Amino acid sequence: MNKTDYIKYIYLDIDGVLATTQQFYSKKRHPEWNCYRFDKKCVDVLNEILEKTNAFIILSSDWKYHYDLETMNKIFEWNGIIRPIKEFTPSLWGVKYMSLDELDQCRAHEILKHVHENKNEIAAWVAIDDLNLHDLIANRNFVHTPRQNEGIKQTNIKTQILNRLL
Repeated sequence: MNKTDYIKYIYLDIDGVLATTQQFYSKKRHPEWNCYRFDKKCVDVLNEILEKTNAFIILSSDWKYHYDLETMNKIFEWNGIIRPIKEFTPSLWGVKYMSLDELDQCRAHEILKHVHENKNEIAAWVAIDDLNLHDLIANRNFVHTPRQNEGIKQTNIKTQILNRLL
C-alpha cells in the first residue's frame, strides 16, 4: 500500500458536537426524519476540517441506532455537511453493553474496534465526542467537546482536531 493509499478517519458524535443544546431542545423537526438541524457554526467548523484533511466520517453517534446510512447521509446533506458518512462504527449496544452507565465504554469500544479492523489503511484518526473518553482512548486520538452548548465550535477544538489529523 502506498502512503497516498492510507486514509484519515473522523469518528464523529452528533449531540454535543454538531448539535448543541439549543438544537436538541428545539421543537422544530424535519417532517420526514423527525430530527433537528445541527448548529450552523459547528457544521462550518466540520466542513473546514474536512476540506483541510480530506478525512472520511465514521459515525459513532447513537443516531446510527435510529437511521440507516442512506438516511443519515440525507440528514448530513440537509445540514450542509460537504462529505457523506463512509460508514458506522460497529454496534455493541445490547450485545456487550446494556446499561447507560456503560455508554462511554461502549462508544470507545466501538471506535477502537473499527480502528483495529481498519488499522492497515489508517494514516491518522480522531474521535470527537462530548462524552469524556480520555480514559478509554489515547489523547492523541481523542478530542472532547465538554460544553454541549458549543460543540465543535468551542475555542481550540478545531486546532486540536487538525493537529491529530495533519
